[in-house]
Amino acid sequence: MVPATLYTMSATRSTGETEASTIRVVVVDDHPLVLKGIKSALSRVVGLSVVAEATDGDDALRAVIDHKPDLLILDINLPGLPSEQVVLLGHQQHPELKTLILSAYDDEAYLRRFSQLPISGYMLKDEAPEGLAQAVRAIHQGAIWYSHSVAKRILAMNRLDRELGSSLFSDREKELLRLLTTGLSNQGVAGRLNLARQTVSNLFSNIYQKMGVSNRIQAAIWVRENQLRSGLHPRPVNGTSTLD
Repeated sequence: MVPATLYTMSATRSTGETEASTIRVVVVDDHPLVLKGIKSALSRVVGLSVVAEATDGDDALRAVIDHKPDLLILDINLPGLPSEQVVLLGHQQHPELKTLILSAYDDEAYLRRFSQLPISGYMLKDEAPEGLAQAVRAIHQGAIWYSHSVAKRILAMNRLDRELGSSLFSDREKELLRLLTTGLSNQGVAGRLNLARQTVSNLFSNIYQKMGVSNRIQAAIWVRENQLRSGLHPRPVNGTSTLD
């Protein structure tokens, strides 16, 4: 069964052009068995040619420069040049390049990192092989493709971003609030943001003061109750007063 996915179309090719043209693909993954599986799945796509493969970031960028493919299928974690740099430098060298990220992760940290890059899709590795073929066809036709669970997370992130758009919180505080909603402990937040644990504690104390709450449980409740309210203006929790 093909997994449910979300994609949006911004077609720039006619149907006849898509059918007549060959989709030239570079495939990159540092695990030989995964690489073999990807190529097997792609063999189901009529009119597709794998022009090169690579197992690290440096060779991936070299393949993009040398072959100028239509599509780069790129593992999210690679030895050598990081995947983010492969995307950015590859796009600089070949602006028409479309990139599909393959990942085992759908957590917010990864999605935020890669959603800022010029990619055409983000697909989880646990999808059925026919899902990859479908994604390649859609991206070649001008789509932006996300696995279903990834699409749901991105929609939720975008909603929270809009609701956290007021000047009540600093950018750093908004970042902490988003991580708080994922259930991370202060230690986990500190590790994710590369901050000292005491710094995170101080930042949360300031957030609690602005909200008029006294702990992270009340803060999480505050976010849940206010995230559907434009601007996230503070509202008392358990009778505590808010700051002016």
